[in-house]
Amino acid sequence: MSYSSELKAHLQTLGFRRECCMLACSAGYEAEKLDAVCERCVGSYLRGVFFRFGYLSPPEKDSMLTFAFPSEAFADYVQGVLTDVGIPAKRGHRRGKILLYLKRSDDVSDLLSLMGATRFSLHRMEVQVDKQVREELNRKCNAETANLARTANAAAEQLTAIRRLEDTKKLGTLPEELQEAAALRLANPEASLEELRRLAGTPVSRSGFNHRLQKLTKLAEGLEDV
Repeated sequence: MSYSSELKAHLQTLGFRRECCMLACSAGYEAEKLDAVCERCVGSYLRGVFFRFGYLSPPEKDSMLTFAFPSEAFADYVQGVLTDVGIPAKRGHRRGKILLYLKRSDDVSDLLSLMGATRFSLHRMEVQVDKQVREELNRKCNAETANLARTANAAAEQLTAIRRLEDTKKLGTLPEELQEAAALRLANPEASLEELRRLAGTPVSRSGFNHRLQKLTKLAEGLEDV
């Protein structure tokens, strides 16, 4: 059984507190206009419309509730009913049918609650929250991985530059702070800038220590003079 069919089966088990609500549900199913008597009639009416014309995608996928109508006039009417209860529906066409669809998860949840499917509404909200948390964790993990990669590449470039300065006997001629930066990087090839600057003999900012390492790289490439 599909998720949408499961929802429809659940809605069929729900009773009606008043006869007017049962008649409203029947009117929605038969594509007739709503004759609302009580405040619950609109939800019952939309329940009937959904029984016959609606489809709901599983919550694990992109949130989407769709109505497919053969008549544009009835699509206009249902869209007006939805607008009146604060649920905006977008229009579309597919295979000769007029579509009304909801893509915002809040709108889908509101309609489910209005139709009486509170359990499904709460479940979808839980799935959406879990999905957002996973996406945020993945985003942070990807950002951290990218930062680590950039740090590793920079460190490798710095080590190559320092060894070149050593091989050409230039390292010993550099100012003391540059020699210290080179020694710290050689002794701690995987350390971050923050870790290296804390190891420095004299206080220096993170950007200041990074400037020293960049200076070493440029000197090794012959781009700068001491």
